[in-house]
Amino acid sequence: MMMAASGPMRAYAVRLHPGGDLVAAMQGVAEDAMKYAPYPTASAFVLTAVGSLEEVTLRMANADAIKTYREHLEVVSLVGTFSQEEGKHLHITVSRADGSTIGGHLLNGRIYSTLELVLGTIEGVAFERVKDKKTGYRELEVRNMGEC
Repeated sequence: MMMAASGPMRAYAVRLHPGGDLVAAMQGVAEDAMKYAPYPTASAFVLTAVGSLEEVTLRMANADAIKTYREHLEVVSLVGTFSQEEGKHLHITVSRADGSTIGGHLLNGRIYSTLELVLGTIEGVAFERVKDKKTGYRELEVRNMGEC
């Protein structure tokens, strides 16, 4: 059994405004949260997000295909992690006017009316990306900062 890294958590809430670059704004909030947290941390993650987009670019699951959608979309799920050294890993699901959904790895998005975002940080925990011998990809490794 793997031991999970843990510590006290802090939440940061913000409203992102129309026309804003979703990914850049989220990255900025995450970087500020990690930098100005009242404790050492190198991890941030999405707790919740609701809002709407007018454009989103996705990399589809297990594929090199990249698709951009330019229409009004409701964010129904947005999850992911941020690290100081490695940036971000975000997935999103959005719904269309007819109720159908699309989702994938979030590369870019432009906010339509608003996006209400809550991010969290964990005291003393670092998220790092390390090449995994089994997958061949840089995968998340969670560590207590004393182990880094």
